[in-house]
Amino acid sequence: MSYMDPDKQEQQAVYLFVATFPYSQYTYVEAATSMNQSDWLSCNVHMLEFFGGTPVRIVCDNLKTGVIKHPKHGEVVLNDSYLSFAEHYQVAIMPAQVKKPKQKASVEGAVGKIARKIIGMLRNETFHSIDGLNSAIRKVLDRLNDKPFQKRNGSRKAIYELEEKPYLRTLPMLPFEICEWSYNHKVGPNSHIWFHKGQYSVPSSYINKYVDVQYNSSLVSIYASHKLIAEHKRIPRGIRNAKRTEMSHLPYPIYTPDTMESTLNKAEAIGNSTRTVIGRLYDNAKVKEQALVDARTVLDIVGVYDKDILETACSLALKDFYLITYNTLMPYVKKAAKNRKKDLTNKNIKAQKQGIIRGADYYRKDGNL
Repeated sequence: MSYMDPDKQEQQAVYLFVATFPYSQYTYVEAATSMNQSDWLSCNVHMLEFFGGTPVRIVCDNLKTGVIKHPKHGEVVLNDSYLSFAEHYQVAIMPAQVKKPKQKASVEGAVGKIARKIIGMLRNETFHSIDGLNSAIRKVLDRLNDKPFQKRNGSRKAIYELEEKPYLRTLPMLPFEICEWSYNHKVGPNSHIWFHKGQYSVPSSYINKYVDVQYNSSLVSIYASHKLIAEHKRIPRGIRNAKRTEMSHLPYPIYTPDTMESTLNKAEAIGNSTRTVIGRLYDNAKVKEQALVDARTVLDIVGVYDKDILETACSLALKDFYLITYNTLMPYVKKAAKNRKKDLTNKNIKAQKQGIIRGADYYRKDGNL
């Protein structure tokens, strides 16, 4: 199936997620734009909401977004996010047999019957969004689930409501929030890790160690050896080089966060040109906190180069620009560093050419030559 993407003005192919209960054949179908982890988990959450409860176990395919490893003999290894989903709903994930599965014949039959019927019934309609397509799928699906069996009393929905739903467990009060993982982040000497252009603190005992990050749209959770060691609200998109710091995480001496006054004092200690650059950042900012991030980014150049190079770069940049940011300043920093290296090289060459001359007094002993 597909829908017309209004932005690209082209057909966008979709994938169908299909789930069914084996006895009643009561089926759930949803269209997704991809088969990645986020869409897979989202479809699983919507499936349980549609069924109105959680079963004891779910038999799934061996797709990589759900199952990392399924050996013939040995332990099944689930994806971390899919395992978190299972723990949230207290349901067992039991992947079907590899290559020739026999554990999910019911859903294979539903794919052949209901999914093909939905595709056929909607084949002549045009949709302009994934939501519109799923809305149409749900209407057709409800009709098919309500349709009476030919060789059996009742319908899929009626048998499900009567025979299977009473055995389901109640859904949790809060639905599973889809998270993603990012691995192997090294904790810096300031007890922070870099993640998505921002810094997040962890306890100082983990300095120079590697940690993993679980994140969603609002929260960042940091783990070490599968143990939760820190949680922070996620830095909003579009803000760079910001920090989320919990004071108890910091090593001694306690780090004091930068302020507008402290950054201006640091800039003045470097030189007049640097003070002018930082001052103009604050003067032209509508939100002072945002300017604080920009000012700190400029001052951090000292950690890579040195104060003299930053001061020289600011002096050169002020001749060409009024308002100077990090990206504007960096070409001048590199130019100043290159000129510094060239001057030092020329000085060393000149010193080598001069040599050392020893006069007669060097060889004098007891006043005699």
